[in-house]
Amino acid sequence: MSSDSTVILTAVFSVTIVVLGLFSFFVLMMIRNHRKVEAAQRERIRQMQLFSEKLQSAREEEQKRIARELHDELGGTLTSIKYDLLWLEQHSSAQGEVAQRFQAMRDLIDSTTKVVQRISAELRPKILDSFGLAVAIEWQTNEFKKRTGIDARFQKLSELPPIDEAVTTGVYRIVQESLTNIVRHAHATSVKVNVQLRNNLLHVEIIDNGKGFDKALLDHPESLGLLSIRERARMIGGNAVISGSPGKGTQVVLDTPLQNKHPSL
Repeated sequence: MSSDSTVILTAVFSVTIVVLGLFSFFVLMMIRNHRKVEAAQRERIRQMQLFSEKLQSAREEEQKRIARELHDELGGTLTSIKYDLLWLEQHSSAQGEVAQRFQAMRDLIDSTTKVVQRISAELRPKILDSFGLAVAIEWQTNEFKKRTGIDARFQKLSELPPIDEAVTTGVYRIVQESLTNIVRHAHATSVKVNVQLRNNLLHVEIIDNGKGFDKALLDHPESLGLLSIRERARMIGGNAVISGSPGKGTQVVLDTPLQNKHPSL
């Protein structure tokens, strides 16, 4: 081989090495940048989840405060007004139209008191803090049956140990959201709510015989009810599985630890 050919081959080899080196360098840089982007995205998602958890916790505390003030303050005031009205009626010898007005005012106070109690219970039922999760879910199921006419049944299949307050709130809201979804979308005639302790986890099932749903809705951005259920489960360290198919009803199964995974929230 001539010296010129050797020089040419050496030059081609050198250029090839340089090109491959540059190509490898750029590939490594792209991979590194991609990893940085992924890490930044994961951090943003983590921060958003943390913000969501703190926001939800603050919202629950605010709802608890408003519910307490509605029940105790406004409810107590309405009761005092009612008794004062009764006293005025008894000491005024009211007859005819005046007596009718007294009766109408008493009826208005009674209906307003019921509205206050309903709103207070929807914000934060006092029974949840006073008697615990199982009793609160049973009450919620019975109220759902009265309000909708749907045959709703509650079963506590095993005794429950003490449960963390955040978990209690999260599970109650998941059941509440599930029942709301049934009213809005399921067209069901029967609902079962089962609660038990299984493998040291709180196991909750909400099952209906409604029209079911397309599985594609599980990840649809407008399926806020389903997204809310799974997000609430995640926030307390649990897992919610929502299953169903058109014409075969829907089943929400929740498994969660008894203690909150984020005690600082």
